[in-house]
Amino acid sequence: MEEQEKTQNNNENLKTVKTYMSDMAETVRQNEISVIKVALAEQNKHDREDLYRKVEGTTSKKFFWAIGGIIILAGAIFGSYYLLGQKKVKDAPAQIVREESIISYDGTKEIYLNQTNSLIKSVIETEKSSQASFGGNIDYVKIYQDNNGVSELVTIKTLFDNLRLTAPASLVRSLSDSYMMGIYAKSFSDTPNDPNSKPKLFIILQSNDYEYSYAGMLEWEKTMASDILPLFRPEIADTYVNQTGIQWKDIIISNKDARVAVDENGKPMIYYLFIDKNKLLVTESTDVIKEVTSRLMIKNMKPL
Repeated sequence: MEEQEKTQNNNENLKTVKTYMSDMAETVRQNEISVIKVALAEQNKHDREDLYRKVEGTTSKKFFWAIGGIIILAGAIFGSYYLLGQKKVKDAPAQIVREESIISYDGTKEIYLNQTNSLIKSVIETEKSSQASFGGNIDYVKIYQDNNGVSELVTIKTLFDNLRLTAPASLVRSLSDSYMMGIYAKSFSDTPNDPNSKPKLFIILQSNDYEYSYAGMLEWEKTMASDILPLFRPEIADTYVNQTGIQWKDIIISNKDARVAVDENGKPMIYYLFIDKNKLLVTESTDVIKEVTSRLMIKNMKPL
């Protein structure tokens, strides 16, 4: 009986030991698995961090990437504004740009020097073509010459030479290349014989030295009428080729001293006057003198 109990107790102790050992083995096995999982997880973490570092790059690379992004963004913004600006310019109505002139004007006529036509004839034809202008308007006559393929306004010396003006050299030297030739019609009329409808030519010269210009004009009076009548009064030019019967007199126009060439009957033909110390006007009409003086006064007015 005692042996049977001992055997039973030994069997129970053996079962207990086996159970304990099994539990220990299971625990160790699970712990090993956990350790492996932890190790694998840690390895995966390091691998991901290495991958992120490779993707992100170094600090310098990050800096240059940031600068590059800013430049691209700025370029996109600038490009957008540029395209919008170009669209506005394209859609905006064309503006008329005018060259600076001595007085204001309403239209332009252009003449180009060439070998087949004289400048005097070209100016006369241009003057006739201005008869359709509205009354009270001034056409600015621009005279160009070719300079190596570029059209340039002629100088004062070229103008005098091509108009065959025998002005003293001292007068020409005292004048600026900034001058203005224009055509003015006091009123518009459908009647060709209406004297008011006939366009009137004028030239405004700018002086660099008033004393020389004034003395030069007095000297030029000896041949001035026969020089400029073919341009201003071609219908009577042949009658006064040698200035026979022409006299120069003093006159007051618009409160300014002027000189006038009169024929044998005392009829005025050509006027010239210094509007101020720098501007000299030559014309055939007192209406032109009044209009040019008025426009010059308005242009020189300063806003309050």
